[in-house]
Amino acid sequence: MKKLLFFFALLLATAAQAQNNRAAYNGWLQYTGTYSLNERFDLNLGTQYRAYSGLTDKRLLLGLALLQYNFKNAPLSVGAGYMYLQLQPFLNADQTEKADNRENRFYQQLISTQKINRARLIHRYRVEERWTATGFRLRFRYLASLRLPLGPKTDLSPKWYLALKDEIRISDQPNPFDSNRVWGGVGYIFNKNLGGELLWMTQFDGGQNRSNYVAFILRHDFGWSADHPERRVRFLPQ
Repeated sequence: MKKLLFFFALLLATAAQAQNNRAAYNGWLQYTGTYSLNERFDLNLGTQYRAYSGLTDKRLLLGLALLQYNFKNAPLSVGAGYMYLQLQPFLNADQTEKADNRENRFYQQLISTQKINRARLIHRYRVEERWTATGFRLRFRYLASLRLPLGPKTDLSPKWYLALKDEIRISDQPNPFDSNRVWGGVGYIFNKNLGGELLWMTQFDGGQNRSNYVAFILRHDFGWSADHPERRVRFLPQ
């Protein structure tokens, strides 16, 4: 628990330093809970909060639920879920007025996992059906997530790991490029069911548009997998 509090304190201190520079970076807090129903099926529940200027100025709030099936003889998972979002983008350049948009989203995804020596590389392919304030949209997303344990090779259960991610998002709009998100940071496994990641993320929206985030992601894996070490704490990407 002390390490968890340290993670939060570090994030809040970093975010506070950004208050004097709105363009510096934003805050991202996320919880992902995976409840293993049995060896094949997982129920994933999650929530996410994003803010401008650290954590004080709300930008996005979402909740999601996903049912996932894990294949028996292959490192593959498929799932389908629903997400509800409240988005509050600024309407003017001087950032004095916000919109209040709501979005309903259904999505389907395929996740594959491969081991490279001690590292683990996860590929996630996702299709989203989005009902937004401006109408219906489709979006396609590909995420590559690398998790590399830190410490000596003799440590069979390392606590710390390096996390690197890259996600490309393509829409069905006339200009198909939506954005590219690049992540980097560290993760820590608190116990067999709980882990956290502290990350820096830069989102490129095309041209000169980009935004930076300091993110803390809390991952909770419980249920059937708690008693099966080979299945627990999969830390699937968000």
